[in-house]
Amino acid sequence: MSDLPTLSHRMTQVITSIMAVSAVWTFTSCDAGNQNATPTHAIKHILKSQAPRSVPQEVLVKFKDGISQEKIASILKENRIEVLSELQRGRLYHIKIIDDRSVESTITQFISYQEIEYAEPNYQYEMQK
Repeated sequence: MSDLPTLSHRMTQVITSIMAVSAVWTFTSCDAGNQNATPTHAIKHILKSQAPRSVPQEVLVKFKDGISQEKIASILKENRIEVLSELQRGRLYHIKIIDDRSVESTITQFISYQEIEYAEPNYQYEMQK
């Protein structure tokens, strides 16, 4: 049962990736007679060059099931952050770093706690026109 949230997170990532590839495929597909067609090998370059960007100084932190609200509040307070929003019944937090720490060092700090399921940058995704 403890692998269920991790599996859910991984499935979300897989679905997001599939949607991105489908969107690129849809927008770049055309008939063989079209000279403006994007070659298949170019699709790989498009996907690679558009790695997800993240919002500066923002992180998503997910706590494991069964962690008390008091412990969550304590961990958040220890890390000098601002809670922007609370999702998934108080298990997922959208936070802003309020000092000069990098996103990477903040994530490293959060994942050092056994109560944290994962921490990741707040990625931005954009649909291309």
